[in-house]
Amino acid sequence: MVAGRSTQGDAWRVWNRDASVEQRTFQRATGELPEMECTKQLVRLVAPLYSPGMAILDVGCAAGHYYNGLQRIDPGIRYHGIDATAAYIDFARRHFKDHARATFEVGDIFALPATLDARFDIVFCCNLLLHLPSVQVPLANLLRVSRKHCIVRTLIADRTHLSRLLYTDSFDENGEPTDFVYQNTYSHDLIRRIVGDIAPCEIEFIDDEFDAAAINDEHRRYGGLQSAVTRAQSGLQIAGSKVFDWKWVRITKS
Repeated sequence: MVAGRSTQGDAWRVWNRDASVEQRTFQRATGELPEMECTKQLVRLVAPLYSPGMAILDVGCAAGHYYNGLQRIDPGIRYHGIDATAAYIDFARRHFKDHARATFEVGDIFALPATLDARFDIVFCCNLLLHLPSVQVPLANLLRVSRKHCIVRTLIADRTHLSRLLYTDSFDENGEPTDFVYQNTYSHDLIRRIVGDIAPCEIEFIDDEFDAAAINDEHRRYGGLQSAVTRAQSGLQIAGSKVFDWKWVRITKS
């Protein structure tokens, strides 16, 4: 990005400029890298809600790597992935082309198409909301396309903390960064209020579970190759200089 040019509108969409910032999503999809710790917990959360024939939607699917884990629940699971980065969707379509029940499309969580409304029994969105400039519309859209269950993994703590990780020290004429990713943490109370204003729902916050050794093994391999690769220390997950307070939110529509 060029310093001096205001690009706040889309400056946070780093994946559309360079899909390799999440290079590991391709490697997880192919099995070159082990699945994420959150994939293991996602499977544990989805399994008791799932019945054969249900339709599953993955919003912010990247290269579709979560689908690999979900097949342990049902090899024939009906899975649809949507992501705003075309490079991820192109890869997923090629890699999973022989899986007739796995489909993918390019789409934005801020403008999910009406054709998806109430089509999915279980909707999940992992590791995306923290990277968005706001969460009110995304949460409303997740609930709009869900028939019953919505599962979200993002950063949640007692207090809201908004922050940005800069990929380059480039700023516009107003002193705003032009090449960054959001790393926002939202309070439990704010999430409850936003969801409660959207629709009558039961909301449950669930602690994140992870194997510290597995996370640190990947940090040793990739910490010098990619910005803010997560490491585990004293029961905490840390990315760059920030503690990542991961939580799951299980939302059940009334």
